[in-house]
Amino acid sequence: MHLLLVDGSAYIFRAFHALPQLSRKSDGLPVGCVQGFCNMLFKLTEDLKGEDEPTHMAVIFDAKGKTFRDDVYTEYKAQRPPAPAELVPQFPLTRSATRAFNIPSIEMEGWEADDIIATYARLAREAGGKVTIVSSDKDLMQMVEPDGSIRMLDTIPRPGQPPLRWIGVEEVFSKFGVTPDKVIEVQALCGDSVDNVPGVPGIGVKTAAELINTYGTIENLLDHVDEIKQNARREKLRDNADLARISKQLVTLSQTVPVELDVDALARQPIEPGKLFPFLKAMEFATITKRLATHLDANPDDFAADPELAAKTAPGAVGFDNAARAEARAARQEATGRSNASTVAHAADMHAQTRAIPFKPEAYEIIRDTEHLQRWIDAAYSVGHVATDTETTGLDNQTADLVGISFSTAPGNGAYLPLGHTQGEGDIFGGGLAEGQMDIRVALDMLRPLFADRSILKIFHNAKYDLGLLARYDVPVHSIDDTLLLSYSLDGPQFNTMSELGEHWLGHPGQSIKDLIGSGKGQKTFAQVSIEDGARYAAEDSDMTIRLWRVLKPRLVAENMTTLYETIERPLAPVLARMEGRGVNIDRQILSRLSGEFAQRAAAFEAEAHELAGQSFNLGSPKQLGEILFDKMGLEGGTKTKTGAWSTGADVLEDLALKGIPLARTIVDWRQLNKLRGTYTDALPDYINERTKRVHTTYSQHSVLTGRLSSNDPNLQNIPVRTADGRKIRTAFVAAPGKVLISADYSQIELRVLAHIADIQALKDAFEEGLDIHAMTASEMFGVPVEGMPSDVRRRAKAINFGIIYGISAFGLANQLGIGRGEAGDYIKTYFERFPGIRAYMDEQKRRVKADGFVSTIFGRKINFPNANSHNPSERAFVERASINAPIQGSAADIIRRAMIRMEPELAKAKIDADMLLQVHDELIFEVPEGTQDQAIPVIKAVMEGAAEPAVRLTVPIQVDAHAANNWDEAH
Repeated sequence: MHLLLVDGSAYIFRAFHALPQLSRKSDGLPVGCVQGFCNMLFKLTEDLKGEDEPTHMAVIFDAKGKTFRDDVYTEYKAQRPPAPAELVPQFPLTRSATRAFNIPSIEMEGWEADDIIATYARLAREAGGKVTIVSSDKDLMQMVEPDGSIRMLDTIPRPGQPPLRWIGVEEVFSKFGVTPDKVIEVQALCGDSVDNVPGVPGIGVKTAAELINTYGTIENLLDHVDEIKQNARREKLRDNADLARISKQLVTLSQTVPVELDVDALARQPIEPGKLFPFLKAMEFATITKRLATHLDANPDDFAADPELAAKTAPGAVGFDNAARAEARAARQEATGRSNASTVAHAADMHAQTRAIPFKPEAYEIIRDTEHLQRWIDAAYSVGHVATDTETTGLDNQTADLVGISFSTAPGNGAYLPLGHTQGEGDIFGGGLAEGQMDIRVALDMLRPLFADRSILKIFHNAKYDLGLLARYDVPVHSIDDTLLLSYSLDGPQFNTMSELGEHWLGHPGQSIKDLIGSGKGQKTFAQVSIEDGARYAAEDSDMTIRLWRVLKPRLVAENMTTLYETIERPLAPVLARMEGRGVNIDRQILSRLSGEFAQRAAAFEAEAHELAGQSFNLGSPKQLGEILFDKMGLEGGTKTKTGAWSTGADVLEDLALKGIPLARTIVDWRQLNKLRGTYTDALPDYINERTKRVHTTYSQHSVLTGRLSSNDPNLQNIPVRTADGRKIRTAFVAAPGKVLISADYSQIELRVLAHIADIQALKDAFEEGLDIHAMTASEMFGVPVEGMPSDVRRRAKAINFGIIYGISAFGLANQLGIGRGEAGDYIKTYFERFPGIRAYMDEQKRRVKADGFVSTIFGRKINFPNANSHNPSERAFVERASINAPIQGSAADIIRRAMIRMEPELAKAKIDADMLLQVHDELIFEVPEGTQDQAIPVIKAVMEGAAEPAVRLTVPIQVDAHAANNWDEAH
């Protein structure tokens, strides 16, 4: 007999965290974990062949409710957070999946899965059989036998390790420093922060193993405690003797659980298609169904369509009998709630629970050696998640050095791993390092498998920064959550820092970084902070992160924002991190030449301005300029600021220039040239990274209300594209040697989205036929044939097309076109008459924002306007205009975000070597090997043009224009 006992609860959490969230298309039921569970279960049975093939098998689960351990110690597992809301309805479905594979599914009230596994392992061994326990749980290592009759199997893939990792006596000794029969004693001494087993404070695994190898048992150790020479150790054992005894009761597995099925009843049965395929079809698992159909040489449709076979389906097979229907219905109600009440209540309860847990900086730990670090790695594997944060020497993750990493697995706990704190000058790889730190290479080697493991969820705040930094240290990170993006998905850019989030949700803003490192000339880097001070700050960050995660994550389901977060926000962060890390090539010589040219032209404009003004003055002085324009020249329309000076902002000068004032136009041109010089031609060379020789912008994913990305340090999104000078600057963005740039740009994406949302048939027809949309609009409005249309007529229609999207007024259109306000008003009136659906759309958006306080994109992104019903008329007017544009701009932003997420996998599938470098509004920039652009462009276009589907089927065609060249301007 070979009995295979699967730790089903561990499989569930591994499947949930390893895979992206997936919902059943027919009703939205979360099923991603169930799919992963099925794949893992099938793979397990396929991997174990030959002498390892089991004759008996069962999957053991934890039941709901308390166990005997709660009577022993009321705080047992008290710190464990409740299961994620998306996972709750999948618990019963994993049991159904087990039965569908014709495997016994076992759980018992009052007992943990580990106790049931231990009992069956004993029974099988006593019957002369051998046992394999499929788990990596350290609590089960006490069951391993020296003769190999009971051993464990870790099937979770980890980088650098075999896919199947057998755990015997040697592996147990390597972990605990004792043989399996002494594991209980060591665990009782060192405790377990994950399960809240107290142990003896201050005693770790290494010390515990030393003591147990000397004294044999907890009881004997405590009887001879006076013999221990170390004073602190002796006192800790004396003072905490009762905790040690309680801990031993908690970690000792029961081997006498009154199981209902005997071992013989666990004999392995072949898969029955009549049980399996109805379940898989009900779950809508197409891929695994095809694979199993091939494996079983069966047609799934034959079984699903046969009512007799459906009737024979096990009670847990979803969708075929009354018990199954009730089970699925209860699960679905638990996930979505009647009128969403249960999930809202759950989210509120999580908030209340988390806020009630006090912050205790004195409880945070400092990790100084491999043993201590391994304990935290094990804790992460035990609970399936870890909040983590990097501390560095700067805000630029492409140049900053790693100073330390913090961790937290539950609210209230936290640890800091210092790696690069200095005693003075010196780098982190030697010289000047403070004592009491691990070697950074050793620490990162230990952490790489954890960060790369897709089954362990890594929770960050602003993950993009950490991902980019860790990539430079060759630490790949998979399976992430991000509290900053959770907040952004739920509340928009209302909160941008952890301090703001902590203050709002936890009533605790946390320590200010300025209090730690100072500011101004006296500011120091985190590396110069003492390890102890740095630990309190860093561990608190991770503690706050896991608390915020507990508060925010349940709200996704309660507020129907799971899809936005899971399909757009979360997967985009790693994409942006890679783009930032790649950077873009800049030609210094082109920029230098342009700086000289712009300086000469600016000087000419300055001389011209002096001549027009009739005197010399400082063009950069608003005060002097205002006096010349409105005092000396006596121009009308001037207004004064609160300080009494004339206002000379861009809008004032543009207005004067449109009225034909030459000096105003000259100043506008002078300002534009100086801005281009200061922002780009003079500044960009300073952004070239010494390590990569490229410029790396930083994208903000969470700061724009509508979902657009912003670019900073340097801002590459504001280079004018419609001016000759802006295009000249783009010529300095060049491909690396042997490569070319590809620019792929959405054509009139916002107008296409408007046509779809407002259901404007004339616009949809024009896009379908590939017409010039502005010429078509002009023809509709002014009755002018498209053929031979005057350019100024088309220009007016274009201004109206785009102006309408932004809620332009007659006054604004008049200024833009240089016409009277009455004529502009007539244009807008005619426009609405020709396209009545647009007026209806605008009115509906205004009504919605007043009623709900928000509007939505076609992908469900909520764009909040808390001032929608403000008593201030100007505020209300702004909100009305914004509510018209926001769904259009936001939907367009979501489309390009979806394209960016899909792009890399699709290019890889097509075996195309292409790096996505930049996103500039509706445009993506790629770098590809010269000669491959013709293969890359069709894939890029296909991904971008189909990015909305299948979530939204647009009623207008999306068009992308893509070209390749050696520089950005020529590729555009």
